[in-house]
Amino acid sequence: MISRRDFMKLGSAGLATILLGSKLPWLGVTNAYAATQNLTITITDALKDMHTKNTPSPFIDPNPVPAQCYYWIYKMTADGVNLPADMPGPTICAVKGDTINVTITNLLDEPHAFFIPGIFNSGPIAPNATFNGTITASVSGAHMYYDNLNAPVNRVMGLHGGMVVLPAAPAVGRSYTPYDNPSPHVQDLFDSFGDPNIFPGLKWEEGDPATNTPPFRQYVWTLHQSSPKLFAEVGNHTPGLDYPAADFQTKFHLDTFSPTRGNYVPEYFTINGQSGFFSHFSPTITPIGRIGEPVVIHIMNAGLWTHSMHFHFNHFYVTYDSSQESGGLAGGGVLNNPIWVDIYNVDPMDTVDYVLPFMRPPNVPTTRGLGLPDPPVQTDNGHPCWPPLEEMEVHIPALGTTALDINGNPVSLAQRLSPLCYPMHDHSEATQTSQGGNYNTGLISGAYCTGDRNAQSQGLGNHMDFPMEPDFFMMYRNIRGVSNGNLTAAKQGTVPAPGTDPHATTE
Repeated sequence: MISRRDFMKLGSAGLATILLGSKLPWLGVTNAYAATQNLTITITDALKDMHTKNTPSPFIDPNPVPAQCYYWIYKMTADGVNLPADMPGPTICAVKGDTINVTITNLLDEPHAFFIPGIFNSGPIAPNATFNGTITASVSGAHMYYDNLNAPVNRVMGLHGGMVVLPAAPAVGRSYTPYDNPSPHVQDLFDSFGDPNIFPGLKWEEGDPATNTPPFRQYVWTLHQSSPKLFAEVGNHTPGLDYPAADFQTKFHLDTFSPTRGNYVPEYFTINGQSGFFSHFSPTITPIGRIGEPVVIHIMNAGLWTHSMHFHFNHFYVTYDSSQESGGLAGGGVLNNPIWVDIYNVDPMDTVDYVLPFMRPPNVPTTRGLGLPDPPVQTDNGHPCWPPLEEMEVHIPALGTTALDINGNPVSLAQRLSPLCYPMHDHSEATQTSQGGNYNTGLISGAYCTGDRNAQSQGLGNHMDFPMEPDFFMMYRNIRGVSNGNLTAAKQGTVPAPGTDPHATTE
């Protein structure tokens, strides 16, 4: 039992986003709040429901407790509006040069801080004390904010989050990148988006209202691991004294295996505080888009575990790695040459950018064998290899398969194989589990391909949208802001007519 104080109870509201000023970069549209002048931060604690509320079986745990974990958190208010409390803290979005007044109050029992390397440092804030200052978004790119005192205890206990700063303008005659000083080859990569001969479709900064496609498509993945037993022990530590950092790291890394979960090793592995179903089906975590709509994923590792994030969709370009910063200067980790891979390590405290081109799958054969942008090779029966229209008409179980609900009414069980879903998982295998072994409820996400902007090469018009299951479309319209949506087309499961957007209309 945590005895420190009356802490907050957190559910699964999802990570909030604070948008500074009037120029709003794309980081999702759900849980977004404007903060034009003032940000209030309260350093406090909370008990959070994890991926499931199920109580473990007594066969596994002789003293089963609900799937919860104790955290220290940054609770924020934007211009007087309370943001949903969560771990990690809200994502702060800004354009270079934006400033905001910040008031930080520490309600915990020992000194704490709010620190953004190269941008802001509150210094130690004593218990029940308040700090006032100004944050200036002075360096473009993605930055982790965190408590840098008693490292790594305070940060790993939950006092961390992400800030994304966009450049105010690109170089003259060039495309936007996420950075102030991109290397020539990184600049060339972003210039190539939208080029019909390389990556046909939209540039990264381009949106398309006709298809509900936003500009600056980017996501933040804050990676973390939680040990309920260790975090509770920190919470119950003697008030006013820091928990020994060396003991914390030793218990986290080196505790012995226990079949009854009676150890300190991490049990929950999260992206933005979510895991399993809740991370894979979160539209603010899992990229959703068409071929020709590139996205940037900013990955920040706030924990003590090295992750090897692997996509089963496209290879991605690594364009930034904070471990490569020269002299520790924030923003200096832009790579000279983008790395084209499908897996890349993210070490503790690293920030790494994956640029996902949303190109046609590379194994789609074309006249050049690249998967883009040439027309796909035809199969022997004259059916193109892309898009997989025949596959999209497959349902498992078959259409017409029904079962009776509790009222005796038939309900369809058929699920179509669309849209195209590609998983993302961590090659550090332990992170795929939770509660000491439940598989596929850990650190996972993916990407959804919902159409192709490059259908002209096959005479299909300016773009095509793949048919969707109605339940998936509910998630899609939440992030893309589609009002109501034409669910009839999705329910009927018909391939859309060339050049039409069945998801952009209303009933």
